[in-house]
Amino acid sequence: MVRIGIVGCGGISHTHVQRLSLLSDGEAEIVGLCDVSLENARRLASLANRFRNITPNLLGESSLFMEYEKFLEVTKPEAIIICTPHVYHYEHTMAALRRGIHVLVEKPMAIRVPEAQAMKEEAERRKLVLAVGYQRHYQPEYVFARDTIRNGRIGRPHFALAWLTQDLRKAIGPRSWYLDPRLSGGGQLVCSGTHMTDLVLWVLDAEPVRVKAIMEREGSQSDMYASLSVELSNGALASISILGDSPEVAVREELRVWGAKGAVFIIGGRAYLQEKGGNPCEVLPPNLPRTSPNPDVNFVRAILGKEECLSSAIHGLRATKLEQMAYESAKPLLNNLGEP
Repeated sequence: MVRIGIVGCGGISHTHVQRLSLLSDGEAEIVGLCDVSLENARRLASLANRFRNITPNLLGESSLFMEYEKFLEVTKPEAIIICTPHVYHYEHTMAALRRGIHVLVEKPMAIRVPEAQAMKEEAERRKLVLAVGYQRHYQPEYVFARDTIRNGRIGRPHFALAWLTQDLRKAIGPRSWYLDPRLSGGGQLVCSGTHMTDLVLWVLDAEPVRVKAIMEREGSQSDMYASLSVELSNGALASISILGDSPEVAVREELRVWGAKGAVFIIGGRAYLQEKGGNPCEVLPPNLPRTSPNPDVNFVRAILGKEECLSSAIHGLRATKLEQMAYESAKPLLNNLGEP
């Protein structure tokens, strides 16, 4: 059984607990929670205690902490899930890795390439699992797109189009640290848009080579709109558009990839395949591949040696590279934006 701690007990941590609840009895136990607000930790403990498969010993006041180092020292977790603001990901991840603790860190993995590189190297040196919370790696439609490209069915990929829209202000509230670049390291690009940067690089299994970006703040301290033109290491081009001021609160997204022999599309959560000269045909859910259900289950089972880590540090590093390149490109237009 893997002893798990969670640091950062805000909204997303509740999603992580719900994901962990899908584990079988005896695979993991939550042993401690840490947050600068004990009230946040108490709320998360109340949720976690509903799932006895991951809290065979109920979480009480003695399991709740405000100081990160004390939390690690007292609870002695074998693994932690990091849900703190982006600018603390490096500090919290490295402190855990240096103690021999496996880490699942929320996206983005880091806000600077040297930090992401150091995190990856430290985990590899200590033979620890370092996973990143990119849940699209576990969604059947996106796994299908990746598999279709990897097996050559659409030929060499030439061009990818990805977009994501969301009303960021209403989705997370006007006082959220997401809107403070000193804590988020940027704006919509690294808050929700990082899913698209990762997705393009993961599905096409490529590194970013060159990026041209245009961004707008739209009355915010942070970037709310981003338009990226990207050259990839496999020769393909990509266009990534991120909108944080949509009329809709819910996230909407789309991915299309064209190759020499056809195309694969993910539209509205559905997968479509188009052969050269033919029409797009939907691939029905029973014919889509299945993986681990989510990053948290996969993280635990990777530690136990049951599964391969499917959203590993290399993916976080690649996305961080693309995002840092985009911010550097757009910097002349965003002089007042906090340094990414």
